[in-house]
Amino acid sequence: MTDSTGQSAEQQSGKSIIVLHAGALGDCVLTLALVRAMKASWGEPSVVMAGRSGIVAWAKRHGLVSEAYALDPLGLHALYRANAELPEATRELLQRAHRIVSFLGGPTDPVSVRLRELLGDKFMAVDPKVNDDTLRVGRHITQQWADDLAKLGGAIQSSACIPFGISKERRKTHRQRLEAWLRSRGADSYAQAQARPLQSITLCHPGSGGLDKCVPLEALETLIRLLRRDGATPAWMVGPDEVERFGRSWLRRLEASAPVIFEEKLDVAADLVCGADAYIGHDAGMTHVAALAGTRTLAIFGPTDARIWRPVGSCCTIVGFPEAGDSLDTWVRTLTSHLRER
Repeated sequence: MTDSTGQSAEQQSGKSIIVLHAGALGDCVLTLALVRAMKASWGEPSVVMAGRSGIVAWAKRHGLVSEAYALDPLGLHALYRANAELPEATRELLQRAHRIVSFLGGPTDPVSVRLRELLGDKFMAVDPKVNDDTLRVGRHITQQWADDLAKLGGAIQSSACIPFGISKERRKTHRQRLEAWLRSRGADSYAQAQARPLQSITLCHPGSGGLDKCVPLEALETLIRLLRRDGATPAWMVGPDEVERFGRSWLRRLEASAPVIFEEKLDVAADLVCGADAYIGHDAGMTHVAALAGTRTLAIFGPTDARIWRPVGSCCTIVGFPEAGDSLDTWVRTLTSHLRER
């Protein structure tokens, strides 16, 4: 319900939808896609999100949520202890809520039981874990969450996730920053483009949370060579986990074929991804960021069921691992053909 100014009842009263999330980057990004559907379906309410992932602050900067908080400074860990006194910051946050959607655990988990005792009917617990029905039919995890919300009286539109995309102005700014970074590392010598913008910047993330989710590095190195041959400007993007796992010799191997961007700060890395023409990555958190932001994304899926965990985005293509017996060159050429599609 809105008044003549177009404001919803929640906005007029200063009340907000509070979303609580304790998961890692990829799950948090998928939740942000659902948050957009909540806003569209529930009268564009103000959404406040408290999460463990640093992407929550990035989401606020780009207008996906109205306010963003880190879980630990708020003292939300006290909710997990039955008799612990809640910090003042936690109480103040909960009191502001018109509705609270918690991804901290299922409806019968202790944290959910305590929140329901505190908040009553305005509390909704959405179990973030994939359930048996979802596994059986292969529905997307955000659809499972949307179905759970509907059962609790919080139905959302049938298009459960609405990719937001970065505005042209912001994307231009991020592109300029990415170009400057690449030039500072000699990328224009690869592209021979001193007097013109770098062409078709493509970021490639060779890592993931598990080795079984990654294709052989030589396949991606072949991809980098093909991209450069076609006039593109490729670069690697790696995070601290890969550096710790593989060491300096692995980094030197990457640097031999393209510049390497380090994800030292999550929000900075996410902005650089928004400035790229394309992003190639495995089933990992930054791949979800790229897809949600509207960057042309190739998401490489192996053992994980892409029907359930694929990134949400209007410009995202799922690519499977090479089939047994297929040559890596053939598989790489399939990726480059996808990148040419618009």
